[in-house]
Amino acid sequence: MNLNHQAIAVLALAPIVAIASADIVYDEAVDGDMSDDPNAPTFVSFSGGSNTVIFTTDGEGDDRDIFTFNVAAGFELTGIVLDLFDTDTEFNLGFMGFSAGDVLDADPLNPNPSGLLGYALPSEADSGTDFFDLMGMAAGSQGYDGPLGAGDYTYWAQETSPSADDWIISFIITPVPGPGVLAMAAVAGLAGRRRRS
Repeated sequence: MNLNHQAIAVLALAPIVAIASADIVYDEAVDGDMSDDPNAPTFVSFSGGSNTVIFTTDGEGDDRDIFTFNVAAGFELTGIVLDLFDTDTEFNLGFMGFSAGDVLDADPLNPNPSGLLGYALPSEADSGTDFFDLMGMAAGSQGYDGPLGAGDYTYWAQETSPSADDWIISFIITPVPGPGVLAMAAVAGLAGRRRRS
């Protein structure tokens, strides 16, 4: 790839690199206990980049944390990274799911996944995993394929047994690629392919 093609490739990736830094947007130990009411979730303000939420679900087996966030126009949700899931009960699984809108479209006391866009049951071994694509394939949920666009989303997490669980989750919000960025990436890719031929 010559210098001009390298410059085009770098310009095409610039918006992605610019949003790579993580930002703790809510820490339950500092900002207070999150709501457990599906109809009145805690609002957490997100922006472009990695939005990290830190919280604990405690040892009664029914402490759920429910929060709403907004993906602004021109952006999309592209990742849900479980940075940490730490539980004090061996083989315990957590539960995390989310729905579209500013209230949870599921009843945690009588769960039915049909109102959820997706969900997952993570274990400690899953720390560091991006669950975004996996959640979109969860059985019985509405599902999704690819990034989710602008709008409100409500997230629900809880333990599945009497245990204390620590969670750190990063939600990745990226700019919607504009036609110019996609065109530059395509040109750079074609130019590199021709040169190798």
